[in-house]
Amino acid sequence: MKALRYAGGIIAGMIAAFALVASAEAIVHVLYPPPPGTNMDDFEQVKRFVAALPLPAYLLVLTGWLIGTFVATWLAAKIARDPIAGYIVGALLLAGGIFNAIKIPQPVWFSIVSFVIYIGATWVGARAGRPVPAAVV
Repeated sequence: MKALRYAGGIIAGMIAAFALVASAEAIVHVLYPPPPGTNMDDFEQVKRFVAALPLPAYLLVLTGWLIGTFVATWLAAKIARDPIAGYIVGALLLAGGIFNAIKIPQPVWFSIVSFVIYIGATWVGARAGRPVPAAVV
């Protein structure tokens, strides 16, 4: 039963993270659409588009990653009844962030802040989702 809670928590956390991050990134694409004729399936064009984004776009993405990481790790820990599940989700998100930083050129400050977000929001979210010990009467 414990393994099912862990699996369910991790899966639910990853789904929540994906939904929240995708929503934030979709907002960025609405507010800062790619130039006409940009083929978002062409990786070179995507890299040029990302490099040309203004600061508010980067801040919106970071906000989405912060909220997504916190909610995902909190949810995983809450469902699994153990913060370890939240830490696993956070580790997966951090790995994805590292991959993203390697594949898509981005400002160094953005990469550093994103790693701090993944680590910090994971720690806070997983701890917030852990079970509260019963009060001793």
